[in-house]
Amino acid sequence: MQNNEGITYRALAREEINQIFEIDRSEIIEEVYYLHKGQLVLKQEHREISDWDYKESRIPDQMEMYDVGGFIYGAFDGARLAGFGTISSDLIGEGKDTIRLASMYVGCGYRKRGIATAIFNVLKEKAADFGGKKMYVTSDTSRNAVLFYMSVGFKVSAEPIPEAFEEEPEDIHMEMELG
Repeated sequence: MQNNEGITYRALAREEINQIFEIDRSEIIEEVYYLHKGQLVLKQEHREISDWDYKESRIPDQMEMYDVGGFIYGAFDGARLAGFGTISSDLIGEGKDTIRLASMYVGCGYRKRGIATAIFNVLKEKAADFGGKKMYVTSDTSRNAVLFYMSVGFKVSAEPIPEAFEEEPEDIHMEMELG
């Protein structure tokens, strides 16, 4: 699939996973959300993102997810990876009916152009193909990340999935119904 800006979309092959570090993650964040008594609270907080966090584990984690049947979908500007999203194929949660959106990144310079939404829409379809009735994400607390997930249908999870919460207790845990 190609859009009018020359961005092409397709599943990544295993040997392309190392291209995720081509994505420029730089971002200046001025507002973040915290969860207080079940409600999102927006606070002024300055953060500067300049590179990938826990970089040494990113590639092995993505390859492992790919190897066990996960799905990685990317947006390319020519040969350059501009953004990607990953879902696990494992059904999680109490009812074993939820697919986890494991990663979603769009590079600086490519944001606010519909790329994340295009990637997400394919991931959502694939999650349903995997048998998911719901999708779950642990969102970064930045205003932009939380508002993006809300714009595509996620809501704050009333009861976070314990294993996801244990991995990322500071994130905003969100879920949505598929269908």
